[in-house]
Amino acid sequence: MLLAAACIFATAAAAQGEEPVETVTMVQDAGYPPYMMQTVSGPQGIYADIIREADRRMPGYEIDLRALPWPRALHLVSTGRVQALLGTYYRPTTRPWLREYSAALLYESVFVFCRKGVAQKGWTYPDDFSGLVFGNNSGFSTPGSAFFDMVARGEIFLNEEQTTDLNLKLLHLGRADCYVQDKSVVDPILDQGQYDRIEPVKQLTYEAAFVGLAETWAPAAADRFKMELDRVLKDMRQDGTVDRIVFSNIMD
Repeated sequence: MLLAAACIFATAAAAQGEEPVETVTMVQDAGYPPYMMQTVSGPQGIYADIIREADRRMPGYEIDLRALPWPRALHLVSTGRVQALLGTYYRPTTRPWLREYSAALLYESVFVFCRKGVAQKGWTYPDDFSGLVFGNNSGFSTPGSAFFDMVARGEIFLNEEQTTDLNLKLLHLGRADCYVQDKSVVDPILDQGQYDRIEPVKQLTYEAAFVGLAETWAPAAADRFKMELDRVLKDMRQDGTVDRIVFSNIMD
């Protein structure tokens, strides 16, 4: 019945001069803010916003995006129950069930920023930062699991605020010692010259995030989707849309 209905829809669309819309099922992590998360309104985060805008620019596709715990998301893609994985790093050895990757959505370049004189660039993160007060955006997991383990043990002290600008202000004023955030978000604020007591101390991550396409997805169909998605992502980078999405997620 579903196949018959799909055929009727495609025939009707063709008769009206419209291209049939192909639905692509995609999953993301439900707990990796600000990049990927689940809220009461559904999948949210930087990558969800990027893919929704890309979907809006691809009239031949409708992306059905779902947010799940990461192990569950990996399982659904690896077993062929979902066509694409949003926000994956390039992992051909550990994720051989991803046949192809899109153009990069974003490069995650996360740094530890500290008040000048507080930390040394050669320190090991997070161990050598024991005893310091860190700012963090409320609910963000950017500092990493080892960091939060030290917080739970009372070895690092945590102060969470709603925005990046407020965290930087408190860091500048000496009410926090360090702050972990994406460099592309912090640099434009520091460039304004208001917080001249803050410096980047250590880079924690620099990895590109992609849409990974399942090997179980018919190659011809998957390649058509990848070609269209890559074209749209290139346009979004060039017209500043990706930068605006990053800022709207982290600065709000």
